[in-house]
Amino acid sequence: MPHMNSTHGRTFPIALLFAHVVALPMLLSGCKASDSAESRANEANERLRYGQYAEAAAAVEPVVRDQPGDWRAQFAYGRAMLGQGKLDDARRSLDRAYRLQPANEEIVTSLAECMAQQKDVKDAYQLLRAFGKDFRSWRAYLALSRVAEDAGDPDTAATSAMDSIKVNEPLPGQRASIEPYMRAADLAFKFGKEADGVRRLRQAYGIIPNDPRITDALAAHQVAIGKDTALPLGP
Repeated sequence: MPHMNSTHGRTFPIALLFAHVVALPMLLSGCKASDSAESRANEANERLRYGQYAEAAAAVEPVVRDQPGDWRAQFAYGRAMLGQGKLDDARRSLDRAYRLQPANEEIVTSLAECMAQQKDVKDAYQLLRAFGKDFRSWRAYLALSRVAEDAGDPDTAATSAMDSIKVNEPLPGQRASIEPYMRAADLAFKFGKEADGVRRLRQAYGIIPNDPRITDALAAHQVAIGKDTALPLGP
């Protein structure tokens, strides 16, 4: 017969009580580890904001070592390594973060940046194109445009900027981003296409008419601002 303890008419097996006593410290230990990992990732992200890459890496290195499945730590460590030019270490951590969070836009663009710096431009193209298409991500297409320009591929740079405009669809109650239009304008001016560049600026003006980047650029290209300055959005 198992020993039973009785409290107000209820009985509990001693083995069950013992299991709870043993499990509670383990549960609390797991919570503390999770809290510590999160706080370290937060510290690293704060360091990264100020370009303190070595300090950011030091903050999350214990988590990367002891909890390799923590995507936040892997992502922060990867960006810290990227900032220090340690591309192999950066690629390793960013790859792990991407496998853990394949739908994370920031991870994808950081991984692509690392690939491009390693001269794996084809892989960066593939990653960003697929993400841009699957998630209708204008940021992925903008990143692809920049990677292509740096790689000396103006056609892909221009096409990707256009793709970013096509998928630049705001959520209900929000407005479209000016960034795809500003990127397209910048490229148009670089390629000597003044009219196209001005058109993109005027579309951006229709989104945020008081943005100094837009008004300064319009003034630089001798465009007088008036009630007809804004143009409809779209490719």
